[in-house]
Amino acid sequence: MKFKEPVIFTIEGTSFEVDIHQQELRQTDRPHNKISFISDMQDKGNHYQFHYDTVYCCATTNLDPDRPIKRVTVPTLAELDPHGMAEKYKLPVEQLRGKTDFDIIVDPYALEARRAGILPAIDIAGEQFIVDLRLHELRHVQHFFPVISLKSFELTNDGWNYEAFYEPLMKQTVSIDPKLLEFPPGVIKLKLPNEIGLDPVGIAQIYGMDERGLLRRHPIQKELKAEVIPLSETEIPRLIRQNKEQLQLDHQENMQKVRPRNRHRF
Repeated sequence: MKFKEPVIFTIEGTSFEVDIHQQELRQTDRPHNKISFISDMQDKGNHYQFHYDTVYCCATTNLDPDRPIKRVTVPTLAELDPHGMAEKYKLPVEQLRGKTDFDIIVDPYALEARRAGILPAIDIAGEQFIVDLRLHELRHVQHFFPVISLKSFELTNDGWNYEAFYEPLMKQTVSIDPKLLEFPPGVIKLKLPNEIGLDPVGIAQIYGMDERGLLRRHPIQKELKAEVIPLSETEIPRLIRQNKEQLQLDHQENMQKVRPRNRHRF
């Protein structure tokens, strides 16, 4: 793998590394000192601007005339690191010209369609379902029934995904018997993005969030697809093993209870 030299942008004599993945400037000799393109700068389309504290080398909203504050202009991420942006967003470098960072990061056609009221769709075990966050449900594209409630899914520990056991024939999430002794036939496990991953525009509308800022961090995914996890790769094998072991122990205890303690000799 070829090592890529970091892109450096200098502000008032202080060097910052350009991180297109986190969309931030990170001070080279103090990596904890970061300036966000999203939350600290004003996106002017063909450049960014923000107020810079020359003492603390950070973005600031304190415009006290006695403070050493300077207004700084920063080129777009596409100008600073065109090859990195082209690689990340799978575009030829030539197609970056004339586009804002927002247009590169967020597919304008997908955004236009979503703003027009077209809800996103997700592939679940080979079938398409409409994502409707206002009703907290997934509806089959063709049949519109049955409906899968998002409330039947559980959030993963990191909060970024939903998981549930699923029966493809019934097209419904199902509960697993905690005392099961064998794999439930036909059942799989699904993993899909949380609401922000499913429909960032919808989340911004429902909760009154800054749409552009949210989309910069979580762009619309063009092809949503639930991850199908075989039961053999879940906690089910361990649960079955534990249940069988417990059943065997219970059986042994019952045999001990019914076995006579003393036998009479004749």
